[in-house]
Amino acid sequence: MSDSRKALAHFVAWRLNGTTAQARVEQARRIVKEYEASRDEFQGLVRMEIGRNGADIDDAWDVVLYMVFASREDFEAYRRHPEHLRLKALIGPMRAARAQVDFESEA
Repeated sequence: MSDSRKALAHFVAWRLNGTTAQARVEQARRIVKEYEASRDEFQGLVRMEIGRNGADIDDAWDVVLYMVFASREDFEAYRRHPEHLRLKALIGPMRAARAQVDFESEA
């Protein structure tokens, strides 16, 4: 059962659909830039890290996002926030695949 007082960690990874490695790097840079610019928009955001992949391996993902929200309610508010919806609309056409993991934490 969920405890709304627990922090919620949110991880998302994207594989991008650029047709060349350079195109995927540019897509990744744009996603990172846009998320960084929105950092202060989300109430209850305790921590955010986002970055492009730095490993040259075939099965690596292109971008990973790590966020910690003070509570599940803050995370749910983020999911409905107009800035998050804008980011989803921006990233959607660039993605080939998406993975997500969320879990509650005492931290």
